[in-house]
Amino acid sequence: MATRNRVERDLIFDIGLHNGDDAAYYLHLGYRVVGIEASPPLAAECAKRFEQETRQQRITIINAGVLGEAGVFTFYRNLLDNGWSSFEREKGKKGGEWEELRIPCVAASQLIAQYGTPFFMKIDVEGADLQVLRSLIPEIAPSYISVELNCVDPIVERLIELDYSAFKFVDGETFWSTPPIFDHQIGWRLLRKAGRVAPFIRSAMGKLPQWCCAKSEWNPPGKYNPEHYPFTSYSSGPFGEQAAGSWMTREAALRWFEKLKRDYRRAGQEGLLWWDVHARHRSAEY
Repeated sequence: MATRNRVERDLIFDIGLHNGDDAAYYLHLGYRVVGIEASPPLAAECAKRFEQETRQQRITIINAGVLGEAGVFTFYRNLLDNGWSSFEREKGKKGGEWEELRIPCVAASQLIAQYGTPFFMKIDVEGADLQVLRSLIPEIAPSYISVELNCVDPIVERLIELDYSAFKFVDGETFWSTPPIFDHQIGWRLLRKAGRVAPFIRSAMGKLPQWCCAKSEWNPPGKYNPEHYPFTSYSSGPFGEQAAGSWMTREAALRWFEKLKRDYRRAGQEGLLWWDVHARHRSAEY
């Protein structure tokens, strides 16, 4: 059996650095950060934003893509919304205004070989998330990881192959772990209507433990934010043990996410699914 890499407990990889809001949060918590961003303008913006932290060797910013293998690949930089830029043609061309760039890319395993195994790795790279995971093996997998989900790629299954054993699912907009009420869920819709007609019902639902509420209708106001950090609309929110919700086993996670995907599909909202999975490695110390 291969020996597991030593985890650098003060190190975070921010794969999909974007404008740096997540990296700013990780720096606030005292971590060292390696931030990787494929878009040259965004990487330059972050280099300017974190000029002091770079000099202090608290952050390393790399203008590159992270894919399943190293090389130079076509990147579709969206000119309407940076968040749509992607190595996937259809995603990057959304809205009809884009430019094609040839961007050097590395594999996540190469980053780990150079900088060490991070305590936490955030992956949000607009359609290439599964590719990032493909270059990892259990021996170099981070203690904690978060990955943006979609209805197609077997991301949870790949995390299980990498020996992740505990999972949370978090709404990318609210950071809470509770899904919305869909149109086909008649019972939940009736309960929601009752709560709006009779405020005491809504108040009572809001006081129940989160696992009893089960739906985002009864979340407390605002984003889930146990530390009261000023998260922005570009933030991914808390991670690891601080992420919302209770840890699920592998089997429970697969069942839960399959149901969530079915609900989005049945509601005709498959393209609106915006959730992250947070996973804890079997070997993690916590």
